[in-house]
Amino acid sequence: MLSHVASWVLFVVGALAVEPNAVYHGSYNSTNSTTLLRIGNGGAGQSGMVKALADAFIDSSVANGSEPFSVEWYTSDTTVTIKYLGAGTVDVGITYSSVAEQIAIKQGIALNPAYYAFRDHFLIVGPRSNPANIEAGNGTDVLDLFSQLHSKAEAAGGQVPVRFLSRYDKSATNIKESELWLGIGQVPWATAYSTWYHQYIAFPLGALTAAILLEEYTLTDRGTFLSLPSNLTSQTVIYKAATDNADDLLLNPARLLIGAKAEHPDVAKQFAEWVVGPEGQNIVKGFKKNGQVLYSPAP
Repeated sequence: MLSHVASWVLFVVGALAVEPNAVYHGSYNSTNSTTLLRIGNGGAGQSGMVKALADAFIDSSVANGSEPFSVEWYTSDTTVTIKYLGAGTVDVGITYSSVAEQIAIKQGIALNPAYYAFRDHFLIVGPRSNPANIEAGNGTDVLDLFSQLHSKAEAAGGQVPVRFLSRYDKSATNIKESELWLGIGQVPWATAYSTWYHQYIAFPLGALTAAILLEEYTLTDRGTFLSLPSNLTSQTVIYKAATDNADDLLLNPARLLIGAKAEHPDVAKQFAEWVVGPEGQNIVKGFKKNGQVLYSPAP
């Protein structure tokens, strides 16, 4: 009986084990090196920014006397990243919600401070046919745009396909989108939820791809948008893009948290300080996709 229980426990533990999405070795490409840092993140991992930072940090550390080591990336949105920090699954997390970050620090999940790593930018995108007839351009207030979209979607009554895709997964993108709906006094996800409000749980690249193929409006970020192939991005339109203005509702600040359970806390702190220092910020400034810079350095 005990052997059966032990086997069941081992099965459950194995099923719940989280594996890294990728492992980076810098310029050394050593599959035998020790993992000294585990990073949790979603969008910047999918865009390749996490790899760029990890590889450059490894090379910089070795140049300063360290032995070669590995860095692991775990795919996780902001909510899951903080959960991973609390469980000790990852050592640091790159997250996008200042409220969630401060709560994690207050609860002892992450250490103070949160390091401002870089700035990503939210985008409101939608089909070229623009069935909601929303106004494009940065001269349009984002809440006015959401109000236009809501009015047209409600008025369509199913006659004209006006739909909005929500990631609906507690990610920072989902949280920001919810804030924008609340900003115009609407909760399309409430019972009975709006038929035009498409709840689609997926990581950034998958969600944006679905919105494009289904000809739906959605909230995404610049890093994700530029990570898609041009045959997809050419099918959609950016109706509103964030600026670097600190008051811009679509600005998407990325901060780095060090977990209280970091396996190698000294390395985690070194990485955080390196990211916000000159070397790390130069990686941010120089990181491109399809010839375009994805992110802005921290202010």
